[in-house]
Amino acid sequence: MNKKLMKSWPFLAIGLAAILVIGGLIIFFQGNSMVPSALDRGQTVQEEEDLSNYEIVTVEINDKGFSPSHIEVKQGVPTKINFKKVTNLTHITSLVSEDFDMLQYLEKGDNYYTVDTTLEPGTYNFNCGMYMTFGTLTVK
Repeated sequence: MNKKLMKSWPFLAIGLAAILVIGGLIIFFQGNSMVPSALDRGQTVQEEEDLSNYEIVTVEINDKGFSPSHIEVKQGVPTKINFKKVTNLTHITSLVSEDFDMLQYLEKGDNYYTVDTTLEPGTYNFNCGMYMTFGTLTVK
């Protein structure tokens, strides 16, 4: 029996190591979300906001990017952009704009961004957090 154990111990060690690694990965990734959310930052979920005083512009976010990729708003008119993420199967998990100081993490569903009413007329750029998908906001 000692000879059998001597011949098979490398296979037993590799099998045990594989089980430990796979088990550890399952435990580590079980239920973890890689996208930060409001709850991860210690904030509470707010009640649904009253949108009746705002002009709403909806931009759909899907696996192909932004649709539409160009948005037009009127200066001085209270506006919210609804970045509606219709799938989690996209690399777009956040939005960034250095032009109008936007940093917004996205979750599946509605994600409202309030446009500053003091933005001067012009065209402003925004993009996904990975700088792979681009869009523009024009203030008239």
